[in-house]
Amino acid sequence: MTDLPDSVLPLDDSRLAALRRRIGWLCQTLRFALVGYCLWMIVSIAMFWSDEERVVANFATLKVDVEGLSAAQRLGGFGVSGVIWLLLVAACYSGWRLFSAYLEGRIFAPAAAGWLRCLALMGLIAALVDIPARPIMSLILTGHKAAGQHIVSVYFRPEDLSTLMLLATLLALAHIQKTAADIADENAQIV
Repeated sequence: MTDLPDSVLPLDDSRLAALRRRIGWLCQTLRFALVGYCLWMIVSIAMFWSDEERVVANFATLKVDVEGLSAAQRLGGFGVSGVIWLLLVAACYSGWRLFSAYLEGRIFAPAAAGWLRCLALMGLIAALVDIPARPIMSLILTGHKAAGQHIVSVYFRPEDLSTLMLLATLLALAHIQKTAADIADENAQIV
């Protein structure tokens, strides 16, 4: 194709302009949706943990009585949620870089496959951390209760499985894309 790294098309190449016309709107939309998602999540997390009544009502639906929890406990809950949010930010950053690579013409390139892999891994880690964080959260939020009233709430939601399956699929696609890019690079060097 060219002698540029990672199969980058020259900026003046008409193929890059055609590619951007075809996928540019999609890449830009997804890049900004990723930023919007991160902002929406942190605002949602902050609003949830700052409202004691909302926290109590939410955990009551899980049969966990957190009535009378302190601001420090809510801050602890915010901290646990914040760790998961940071993992989501890393996944979204990887998505931003992936779609930026696509806009630069690096679609079937090792770097694009690497960003897709990173997106999938960070998403998987966030989803997997979220599951054991739930019982930790219930312990934090029932820490003010008398001995014997502390609750460890362990639960698995149906959407956990679908999220894990989707992210595992993305991880597999990243591996396939990386393998295909490596084979294409090997073939280009032979020719």
